[in-house]
Amino acid sequence: MNDEENPLKELLRQINRFVDDLEHSLNDRIRLDVDCDNVILCGMGGSAISGDVVADLCVEVSDIPIEVLRYPSLPGWVSKRTFAVVASYSGNTHETLNMYREIAGTGCPVAVICSGGEIERIAKERGDYLVKVPPGIQPRQSVGFMIGYISKMMDLAAGTDVAGMIRDTLPLLREYNELLNEDDGNNPAIIISEAIHGKIPVICIDAPASSVAMRWRSQLAENSKISSFSWTMPEFNHNEIVGWTETPREELLPILLMPNVHPECMNGIPESTNATLEKNGVPFYQVTMDGRNRTEYFLKALMLGDHVSYRLAKLRGVNPIEVKPIVSLKKEMENNMKTGVKQRVPDL
Repeated sequence: MNDEENPLKELLRQINRFVDDLEHSLNDRIRLDVDCDNVILCGMGGSAISGDVVADLCVEVSDIPIEVLRYPSLPGWVSKRTFAVVASYSGNTHETLNMYREIAGTGCPVAVICSGGEIERIAKERGDYLVKVPPGIQPRQSVGFMIGYISKMMDLAAGTDVAGMIRDTLPLLREYNELLNEDDGNNPAIIISEAIHGKIPVICIDAPASSVAMRWRSQLAENSKISSFSWTMPEFNHNEIVGWTETPREELLPILLMPNVHPECMNGIPESTNATLEKNGVPFYQVTMDGRNRTEYFLKALMLGDHVSYRLAKLRGVNPIEVKPIVSLKKEMENNMKTGVKQRVPDL
């Protein structure tokens, strides 16, 4: 085995942990007694995306609002009746730490998910509910643990059964993961990665599943080292479709992630979009995600995106583990905060 193969194999190993990590966290007991009017899920990167996934899965079953926050400052409506989940794999994410410090001043109930770091120290000092995830994982690949734990917390806070919905899909997710590891022509991850190799993918999905597109984009950026974009249906049909029919698009390839189950109100809309793109000569690639229900297709779509990012990294010959620009940016942030550098505003 040469040195270039090691990062790829390590990434695949961590991607293949997803269902096991989900099951582990779903089987772990969460002891929370929460009475709240709304929920905020605070985090950045993979931790925030895990919150997005759970919030999307709660859309049809939660009686209270659930919102993911990625900005260091809290919105004004956060109150003592808000339940806050602070998630940071490393426990040292700057923006999440700032959110946590602001949350501490509101008096609202807090639960923390991390592997250690400053956030763990603060949680222990304050006596906030703390869940530890195992160290030594790429933060973006900790989503199995994060989704499971956040789901259980939402069930207790919002009266949902998202954890049960996910648990029911586990055997089917294991089967699907086996397919995604095959090296033959039936593997959709191989087919899609070959289709988008050399292109800039534009991922389209139903609006209530927008977190799936966000996960695809982040995995393609970090693992495959490419840029991508996304849009949601049916909003796309009210503006962006005009640009697609007129703009030069040789480098762009729409990837339509369409579920085999969708609300009745969406009947005919995806088909009309496809027909319009075809009439205007817009090449696109459609992926139909099969599932008995929304939870199954949703989680399969997440898994597919992870495996596509691995296959594309392999095709491109890049190291999927290293993220030098992020490391460099964090050092730059530390230096600027220490020296008090003021924002430079360009002349217009």
